[in-house]
Amino acid sequence: MTYLTTRRPVRNLFNLHNEMGRVFGDLFAPHEDATETKETSWIPTVDISETGNGYEIRADLPGVSEDDVNVSVTDNVLTVRGEKQQEKETEGKNYHRVERRYGSFQRRFTLPRHIETDAIKAEFKDGVLTLGIPKAEAEKPTEIPITVSS
Repeated sequence: MTYLTTRRPVRNLFNLHNEMGRVFGDLFAPHEDATETKETSWIPTVDISETGNGYEIRADLPGVSEDDVNVSVTDNVLTVRGEKQQEKETEGKNYHRVERRYGSFQRRFTLPRHIETDAIKAEFKDGVLTLGIPKAEAEKPTEIPITVSS
């Protein structure tokens, strides 16, 4: 008896990431109400980094116009949503394979406390959305000089 199974490694990877975020309290774990993979056509991949002054999220959005991307923050949840338009010209083309993803996307991230949400900067260049998320002054490391007393 042969069984056919459909493998969804990307979906499984995101499910594992979400579960690990819940277990370890990841600062950037997807919001509990985040859109599931099956509800969107595709999910942009991101890199998240931290410096002493803030965080940076870089999202790959190939083929997406900056006019089709929206970034918002509500209740300390950062949401990146948009849509990748499918090419409309198909006349005279006989497609043998279509692997590129189209349609709407959404990523949500719970931000750490002590973020200056009013100062978040968004830059879009060459299909990459870069979000600069500054830490509040209270969160930035402060060096305290040590004096030698005689």
